[in-house]
Amino acid sequence: MKQAIYTLSIMSAFLFAGLNTIAQGPKTEKNLDAKSKTTFYSLEAGKIVKETEKWDLAFNNTAIKINSKQNVSAQILSNTTFDKVIKAPENGYKKDSQSSSAIPTGSGNGWYNYDMATHALSPIPGKVIIVKTASGKHIKLEIISYYFDEEDYNETGFYTFKYAVVK
Repeated sequence: MKQAIYTLSIMSAFLFAGLNTIAQGPKTEKNLDAKSKTTFYSLEAGKIVKETEKWDLAFNNTAIKINSKQNVSAQILSNTTFDKVIKAPENGYKKDSQSSSAIPTGSGNGWYNYDMATHALSPIPGKVIIVKTASGKHIKLEIISYYFDEEDYNETGFYTFKYAVVK
């Protein structure tokens, strides 16, 4: 009996250690609705929040705004992949202003391309957004899809993205 309890406790320790490792990996937000409203998102909390709460990003259709009033800043890295970004740049971060956005909108200007022939919108390969949160954390973010359930023929305005803290 003691051997069985010992074996179970060892197995449990390995299981929970494995879960801990998994929890530190990238998180994915699926089908965030930016079509019917502006949706505010806290990267540190990992959830949709109200505008009156602490938020990092605001999604509205294809526009992604950052919470510059709370000292959040961002930049877009090009010609890289999510997995290759292991360290955040020290400088180059921008805040939104009335005349410019840290994450530009428009086909080819920021995170997406729009195909006039097919009317398809797709994330630009090699683009990773780095967000510096109000608390100073650096978070990498990659837009995976702009379509509900990541199906190109489904309704637009539903973001799926992954993100993770970087040093």
